[in-house]
Amino acid sequence: MLSLREMLDWKILSGHTIIAGAGSLSVDVRSVTVIDAPDAVNWVKPHEFVVTSTYPVQQSPDALVVLIEQLAARNAAGLGVKLTRYLRELPDNACGRAEELGFPIISLPGPLAWSDLIGKVFAHGGRQQGREAAHLSAIYRAFSQHRTGIGSLRDLFELVAGFVNLPVVLALENEAGLQLESRGVTAAEAETLAEALIDGAATGAQPDDIPLRVTVGGTKVAVARSGMGANGGGMAAVIERDQSASEPDLECLRLSVDLLQALVDVNAGMRANLASNAKLLGDLLDPLLSREAKNVLIAKALPPANAWHTVVARIFDADTLDGALLTLRLRQFSRRHKALLREEEDGSEYVVAVPAPGLDPRASEAVLRELHQVFERQLEYTPGFLYGLGQSGPAALSEAATLRHEANQAMTFGVRLNGFNRMSRHEDMLLLRLLAHPSVIEESRPGFLRLLEPLLVMGEQGTTLMETLKVWLREDESMPRAAELLGLHVNTVRQRLERCRTILGLTDFRTDTRLRLYAALQLLPLLTNAEG
Repeated sequence: MLSLREMLDWKILSGHTIIAGAGSLSVDVRSVTVIDAPDAVNWVKPHEFVVTSTYPVQQSPDALVVLIEQLAARNAAGLGVKLTRYLRELPDNACGRAEELGFPIISLPGPLAWSDLIGKVFAHGGRQQGREAAHLSAIYRAFSQHRTGIGSLRDLFELVAGFVNLPVVLALENEAGLQLESRGVTAAEAETLAEALIDGAATGAQPDDIPLRVTVGGTKVAVARSGMGANGGGMAAVIERDQSASEPDLECLRLSVDLLQALVDVNAGMRANLASNAKLLGDLLDPLLSREAKNVLIAKALPPANAWHTVVARIFDADTLDGALLTLRLRQFSRRHKALLREEEDGSEYVVAVPAPGLDPRASEAVLRELHQVFERQLEYTPGFLYGLGQSGPAALSEAATLRHEANQAMTFGVRLNGFNRMSRHEDMLLLRLLAHPSVIEESRPGFLRLLEPLLVMGEQGTTLMETLKVWLREDESMPRAAELLGLHVNTVRQRLERCRTILGLTDFRTDTRLRLYAALQLLPLLTNAEG
């Protein structure tokens, strides 16, 4: 094992000066790392000797005290500084704090190359470490040289892929959405992995636990990531199928984090955009703000739109939900469709205002189905996930408060009637909400139950037939859509409907009959509930 005292005897460190912590030089040194960003201390490992040009603290020398405290807390082997370009001397308070902590600080000779020191430390451990030393030295040199030249995720991927021989995935989540670069895995596998790992919530680990080894969907992964937040995040991962990532692989991932965060920070407007969109929607939902004021806000902040839908999404099992992943997908949806997104502080409810794309209602339906699919995809990660969606509109966005109220009513009543995990439209609920008034339910219960009685007495078989009839009516009497939703052949749906007609004693499905059946089937949970 190499001690700091032994390392300081090396020829390449001739001319060094011990500034503080002379009594703690027996500490073990297992590796060397370079830091040139204020937050790089988050990735320092125990027994790592940290070297710096003092660039991160040049503007605020007092920050050196904080850096020393953080390094000591992470059990670093010591701090080597070059007092030749940025700081010319260490402040007295920094030296005094290092002495109090027994933390070594060494003034390193100006001509020393970081890569020479890194390679020699790794080579000291033996032949195996010696073979890896050249690789590690090349990695540190390459990342140092490219630290200011990485302009895109593709640039960083080319750098990482040049050193890592295993399948690798790099992901960046910023204002442009989720960007991916991968090798050795399919695009679908890379997307699933990135969405599960980019924020770390699926593992319960903190972003600075780097590198981290986890298993996601049966895939073993070594991953390093920047923390998720309103400003986005990123991750670099190596797929460990048949062999484990080597020390150079892990160092490559670890060094990628700073560059990933730099790429995120390039999109400096993202945090402001997300925050301003949430604030704008909050203002539009404020019932005390006049319509004229809301129209001024809309005209200044948003492109013209014919009308808007408002969707209220309520989460009923927030304790088991990977909320960060759901929020990530909703942010991506919002950017894609220029929607406004607002999340309650406890994560239990989202409000999304979606512009209607043109005059074609089918285009709006497609966008809203995509929003529904965002929640459906969450079921892949959280089996048993329960949510409710209510949709209002379309109407002018200045009516956002009214639209939210309508969406909330549709969601609440839709969950009560049809259960969880459905999108309920306010227009569809209007008639049913009128009929669901307690006095109306009490008076209409005998007639509605008499209409459905032939199916109700059949038990499970009757329940199956009623579900088919209910879906067919709800889907505008479209047999293909009903068959798709029920997982049946169209002919099976047709046969079930004919059987329903026969059992119910109907000559045909006339308009008034269909209306009574639709209302009775939708209201059935209330009709059969004595407390309805």
